[in-house]
Amino acid sequence: MSDFRERETVLADAEAYGTPEPAVVPARAPAGDALSAGDPHEVEVLLRTLCDLAGPTGQEDEVTAWVAREWEGRGEVTRTPVGNLFLRFPGPGPRVLLAAHADELSLIVRSVTADGFLRVLPGERDLFSFPYFIGSRFRVLAGTGALPGVLAATTGHALTPEQRDRTRVSWDDLFVDVGMTADECAAAGIGVGTRMVWASPVERMGRLLVGKAMDDRLGVAVLVALSRRLAERAPACDVTLALTVQEEIGMVGASSLARDGRTFDVGFIIDNGLAGDIPTVSAEHVPVRLGGGPALVHRDSSVHYSRRLIGRMHDVAAREGIPVQDVVLYHYSSDGAHLVRQGMETLLVAPPIRYSHSPFEAVDPRDVESAVRLFEAYLCEVAEG
Repeated sequence: MSDFRERETVLADAEAYGTPEPAVVPARAPAGDALSAGDPHEVEVLLRTLCDLAGPTGQEDEVTAWVAREWEGRGEVTRTPVGNLFLRFPGPGPRVLLAAHADELSLIVRSVTADGFLRVLPGERDLFSFPYFIGSRFRVLAGTGALPGVLAATTGHALTPEQRDRTRVSWDDLFVDVGMTADECAAAGIGVGTRMVWASPVERMGRLLVGKAMDDRLGVAVLVALSRRLAERAPACDVTLALTVQEEIGMVGASSLARDGRTFDVGFIIDNGLAGDIPTVSAEHVPVRLGGGPALVHRDSSVHYSRRLIGRMHDVAAREGIPVQDVVLYHYSSDGAHLVRQGMETLLVAPPIRYSHSPFEAVDPRDVESAVRLFEAYLCEVAEG
């Protein structure tokens, strides 16, 4: 436990601040059991469904449309021109925002060769987040519908001596093969600006789920599951859930969350955290393990997070028996800095993953369920006494 925990309640916060198709949801246990048990099957179904959607940066429509259908009828659903999606549960007390980003890592076509090969760049700003895994299958989001492609490079006997001696591959060495001519690519609606995402379905591996886009569909899953529970239990404050766009290219969507007349006092970002429980990472650097609960982030590369909120969440977790972890992150940023710039007291809550920014990101669904329970308890604790 942190020694800076503050013991005030959400009520004290209120006084201080003043004013594809959605999956069928199985019947839930009574509200009194929700915080002690939860439904890990619900989380797994959500992650499989959400990760299968294609939501490259700048083209998150498939994800936001699915969530909008899921949210319809639970509260006030709105969307901004840039694509951010909101669900509001009006209520008393502080105005609390919980946000996750809808986009995932992608490639974007910069040109098509005369022979129909696609020359590509990353869809996000990190041009050096390599390897992008030569041989990975991609889902090319062509105008006529998604088509398969493979990220390729010169291999085997065709390698020149110079290529064999090289220790680093650049994007000029890579291309995507869709098995089509240039004319066929044009007819299919593949051209400059066409995006593609990894074609790697979620699979169970022991107690873990492994696949693409866990960053940040696990955060989206938290918001969807939480919306189902808040529809049954009135929160003790004014709650807005939000999906942001274009996080991977520089937290662009989050920079406008508090515009258009929206104001918030407290902001939570739910994004994937880093797990240090693999042989090549020291626990001294990243003391976070899969299955240990969501991490409360004290600082990342862009911002220091609220010490008061960290203490409050530790109190809630201890009272409800929910596991949480603490971490300081570096070489990592989230939408959180933009919430602070917009005047919100902010905390990043990060269910951990292994192998971030890869097509085989691994999560323990129990950590995602713990994050849902943590937020449900925090938002409803006054209403529940």
